[in-house]
Amino acid sequence: MTSLEDRLSRLSRLNTVAIEARAAASGMTASEAAVLGMLARVGPVLSPTRLQVLVIQSPGGLTKTLRRLEDAGLVRRRADPDDRRSLLVELTAKGRRASERTSAEVGAHYDEVLAGLDAAERATLEELLGGVLDRLEQATGHRPGLVPDGQGGHRR
Repeated sequence: MTSLEDRLSRLSRLNTVAIEARAAASGMTASEAAVLGMLARVGPVLSPTRLQVLVIQSPGGLTKTLRRLEDAGLVRRRADPDDRRSLLVELTAKGRRASERTSAEVGAHYDEVLAGLDAAERATLEELLGGVLDRLEQATGHRPGLVPDGQGGHRR
């Protein structure tokens, strides 16, 4: 019998593989799809620091992802009017269309994975996973409402 820990680890890894494949079907990486999706759902304009927390990507990795997205015309970086030393990332119209395509691919993945669950089971799963996610975010400091303060802590 597989332990819960083994199942959660395997679920995470297999889901990552599946999401990479679905993003590739839309011509991008999972990281690129995550950034576009976050800008579409939370943005459409966010700071790189906020994006880093939301998509859980290293600063260097996010910089490379943003460069590829900008080169493809899917996002643009512009000066922050409130802090001229900072940049903001903005979703372009082309980026919104790409996000919609990738979101449909990812949505199809989850529809397939969860096809055997009825509405009540999905609601229970969502509630249970929400609690686990809340505790994991708290334990790791990757809570979406917080951004790194540059000194090892976080601020809202």
